[in-house]
Amino acid sequence: MRLGGLELATPFILSPMESVSDAAYRRLCWSLGAGLTWTEMIRARGLVRNNRSTLELVDSFDADVPTGLQLMVVNERELAEALEVIDRLAGSTQRHWRNLVAVDLNFGCPSPEVIKVGAGPALLKRRNKLRALFEVLRAWRARTALPIGAVTAKIRLGLNRIEMEQKVYLPIVELANELLDGLTVHARHAREESTTPAHWEAIAEVKRLARVPIIGNGDVTSLDSARRLMRETGCDGVMIARGAIRSPWLFRELTGRGPGTPTLAEVDAAEAAWRERATVLGSKPKFFEWHAEGFRRMRARLGGQPLPGDAMPRTEHMR
Repeated sequence: MRLGGLELATPFILSPMESVSDAAYRRLCWSLGAGLTWTEMIRARGLVRNNRSTLELVDSFDADVPTGLQLMVVNERELAEALEVIDRLAGSTQRHWRNLVAVDLNFGCPSPEVIKVGAGPALLKRRNKLRALFEVLRAWRARTALPIGAVTAKIRLGLNRIEMEQKVYLPIVELANELLDGLTVHARHAREESTTPAHWEAIAEVKRLARVPIIGNGDVTSLDSARRLMRETGCDGVMIARGAIRSPWLFRELTGRGPGTPTLAEVDAAEAAWRERATVLGSKPKFFEWHAEGFRRMRARLGGQPLPGDAMPRTEHMR
C-alpha cells in the first residue's frame, strides 16, 4: 500500500491508542505484520508548553518500525507551534524525533475533555477550520527536514447521530483530496461505543469520493472481517485497534504469515521481549499496567479460563 511517499509493506495499520501504543508494543505488532504504527494521541498544546509527560510519549526510538505521530489540535496556530517544536527537537540531541515518518491529525477521539475544548470530533463540521489546519500541515511537510512521507487525518462520522445523518464527514473528503495524503475513517459517531456495530457503508461513501487512500477502521477483529471490510467498502487499508489488543498475532494472520491465535509459549516469549524492551526504553507505568493485564487475558483465553466483565481492558480512545 502506498500512502503519500510511504510504501507500506502491508495495508494493515496499528491504531493510535492511549496507554497501548508504546514503542515496545508497536515493535511487536510490526514484527507480526503491521505496515505502519502510530504513537498514542499527543496533545499539541502539551508540545507547545514543553510538557515533560507529553514529550515522553513521543517514543519513536525504534528506527526500524515505521512510526507516525498523531496530534490532537484545537486551532491552526497551536498546530503550527507544535510542528515547530517537532522540528526543533529533531534538530537537537533527541535523535528519536527524526524517526517519525508521518503526522496525523485526530478528529476522532470521543473523550469528553477533548470535545469540551473544541477539538477532535467537535471540529468535523467546521470546514474552514479544517482547511486551515490541513494547509498548515501540508506547508510544514514541504519545508521540514524530517523524512515525513505522509500527512493524514483520522475522523469519525460526526459528533453525534444527527451529524452522522447529515453526513458531515463527506465534505472532509474533498479537503483530503486537495491537501492530505490519506484519510482514516472510524465508522462510528463520537457518542457510539466500540460495541456499537460500525457503519461500514459510510466508509464506502467516502471511498467513492476519494482520490487519496482511505483507511477503514471499526470492527476488524479477524481475517474474515478484514476481508469483508475491504470487499464491501473498497478501502485501501485497515486500521486495527481492539483486534490488535486482543491478539497482536492478528497481524500475522492478516498477512498470511501464520495463525492469528498464538501458542502459550509465543505469548510468554512476546511478553518477556516486550518487558525487556519497554524497560530499556523507559516506558511509562501505565503501559506496564495495561499490557500486563492484556497478556494475562491472552493466556486466559488460550487456557479456556473465563474472563469476567469486558473481553479486554478498556481505554477511552477505543470508544
